[in-house]
Amino acid sequence: MSEALKVICIIFWFITKEEQGVQSSSEERIGQFYRMVEDNMGNGMVYRDAIEIAAVTIGGLIPAKVSQAMAKYQEATHPQSHLYQEEQKDALALLSMGVLWDNTYFEPIPPDEDTPLENTLAESIYFIMRYGREEDGFEKALHANADTVGDVAARADAIRRVLGKR
Repeated sequence: MSEALKVICIIFWFITKEEQGVQSSSEERIGQFYRMVEDNMGNGMVYRDAIEIAAVTIGGLIPAKVSQAMAKYQEATHPQSHLYQEEQKDALALLSMGVLWDNTYFEPIPPDEDTPLENTLAESIYFIMRYGREEDGFEKALHANADTVGDVAARADAIRRVLGKR
């Protein structure tokens, strides 16, 4: 094997290992985030505050994804927004995560494939915020989640971890 080929193989090996480390790091951070939310709620904090404190504490992409979810929740529940007036607002909210819904000119933005775990986190937080204050909110959040596409199982686990603890 030539020296140049050896160097290319070594570089490829390091890149592959680094990408695996980033994925593992995302999984660890998200797991740490949900553990912190559970701990905060166990100490008497309401779920919204627990989510926001944990997001800021853990850092990385998590605060940005939580902010996205909070903004989409506010848009979906504000009576004057276009999204609020839509029949399938939850499905449309997930499709338009990160941008304002405009039913006239909307073209869905494809989710960032480099951050699937973080995207699922944002979608989970949306359901938690959207249904958390309602009577039977836990069941409603799980039902709404089941009616949408994406990683339904991962979102359901997150919903159970937060709303199932109240």
